[in-house]
Amino acid sequence: MFLFPKSFYNKITLKIKGKKEIETVDFERYFQTVKPIILKLRRYYFVKLWDYEDWIQEGRIIFFELVEEHPDLLINEGKRYSYFKTKFSNHVKDIIRHQESFKRKFNRMPYEEIGDISHCVPQVSFFEVADYVAYQDSLARLRRTLGREDRLKLEKVIRGERFEGKKDFLKSIEPYFSDFRP
Repeated sequence: MFLFPKSFYNKITLKIKGKKEIETVDFERYFQTVKPIILKLRRYYFVKLWDYEDWIQEGRIIFFELVEEHPDLLINEGKRYSYFKTKFSNHVKDIIRHQESFKRKFNRMPYEEIGDISHCVPQVSFFEVADYVAYQDSLARLRRTLGREDRLKLEKVIRGERFEGKKDFLKSIEPYFSDFRP
């Protein structure tokens, strides 16, 4: 694969309307002037699954298209800011509109990361200490009534292991845990 020198990617060649000459422009230098607009819109809008690099990439694409359509924006700084802000904010709004469209709800991912707030989500296990104590008491009573072989089976059930006759064993100890059904 052939790669151009890094300076190549920072230059764009434009044909200015009405002139036959081709001019090479330092694209990155001009792009840096509109980058704060991208960062401000990033703080204002939320686009699902976009990180910092995605915002910058979309901004570059929009700015490149804008400079191709209107090369005079390189000269007129005020016009460049207003044109870019309008075009880029419209582009972001279109992306958000596309994501939120009722017809496209199937595009949404069913999984949302809740790691930051997981401490607020109740767990399915014992909600109160009293339930836990009652459960441990029932387990202790059951252990006292079981023989050695059945106690080994109970330990296997607690560990989640498989063994022959597990279904029948679970039916036989079910009355001890009838208070803990959901």
